Amino acid sequence: MRSKCVAIAGLGGVGGAHLMTPYRTRYRGLHVADFDVFDLVNFNRQAGASMSTLGHRKTETMASMALDINPELRLDVFDQGVDAASVDTFLSGVDLYVDGLDFFAFDARRSVFAACANKRVPATTVAPLGMGAALLNFRPGNDLRAVLPMGGRDENEMALRFQSGCRRRCCSAGIW
Repeated sequence: MRSKCVAIAGLGGVGGAHLMTPYRTRYRGLHVADFDVFDLVNFNRQAGASMSTLGHRKTETMASMALDINPELRLDVFDQGVDAASVDTFLSGVDLYVDGLDFFAFDARRSVFAACANKRVPATTVAPLGMGAALLNFRPGNDLRAVLPMGGRDENEMALRFQSGCRRRCCSAGIW
């Protein structure tokens, strides 16, 4: 694992928790992206949220935590998040993409997963949903859009498709 690089977009409740494992297991590198800052509403579920980090960028806080544990970590920080202009750089040299984007960030998720498919970077997303979770693993070259076509749908329908259609479509497509 010391030769691998992991990219994580979104460092809130899901992405922040995902970040804890790679830097503790001594991955060579991390690419982290988030445009947000910590606020009081984050205290109940986000690893970096504390009184001392209120108003601080999530990327800055989580990067500091990671480097405090693993000072040899090669860390690339994208504090404006990931968008069409930065996705190629964000995924450059990455061995795995871990999705920590907000559940309703469908446009960003489609863009990042499409780039992963084009670059043949395996990707995973695990979203907590109520008392369970939705897990999707994509082999190199597989694209979220092929498994869960969401174009032309409103946000509520996309959320419902993402939540309820993942298991059936992914199993039949051989994604699991």
